[in-house]
Amino acid sequence: MTDLAGDDHHVEIYRNHYAHGTTAHVMAGRAVNRAQQWVFERVSQRPLFIEEEAEQRLEEPEVAEAVGMDPDQAHNMRMGQLDMGLTHCRNPYDSPHTPGAQLCHVAPAMCMLCRNAVIFTSQLPRLLLFADHIERMRAVLDPARWQAVWGKQAAALKGLFAECADQLPAARQEITDRGLHLDLPLGLRTEYDR
Repeated sequence: MTDLAGDDHHVEIYRNHYAHGTTAHVMAGRAVNRAQQWVFERVSQRPLFIEEEAEQRLEEPEVAEAVGMDPDQAHNMRMGQLDMGLTHCRNPYDSPHTPGAQLCHVAPAMCMLCRNAVIFTSQLPRLLLFADHIERMRAVLDPARWQAVWGKQAAALKGLFAECADQLPAARQEITDRGLHLDLPLGLRTEYDR
């Protein structure tokens, strides 16, 4: 604050004569709005986890609307038509990672960082396997590279798993009982693993 007051004025002169001006308030308001927008965008970027009970009723208009979908979209999701490998996608042609109404080219690697991702309870085993894969990459890659490639996905998975912690033991058991393994696109298995 004393730097803003300049050499000829002290802080009280600045506060009483300059700081109350509308320009300073407008600029401060814009800064606050930018910061709030940044936070809101980050909050809206996380995937939506839908409990099994809600999933069963997802095609009902009021349930679909409550989670930000229309009934047709919810039906397609329940039928597996919007399954992107690890998660479902509200609209694969409206990806924040792909420009201009093109099919998302970063699925499933970036699904956990996408606002379009919708996760059903039945997908938790796949996501646990993906989290295991990411942890294996921690041993293969140097820390800075791992953080750049996998850090955000690992943090997103950690947040999801905290949200549904009571369902993880059953998902782990399903992996064992069914002998599930992770099917990743070839690019995900080779490009990042070097």
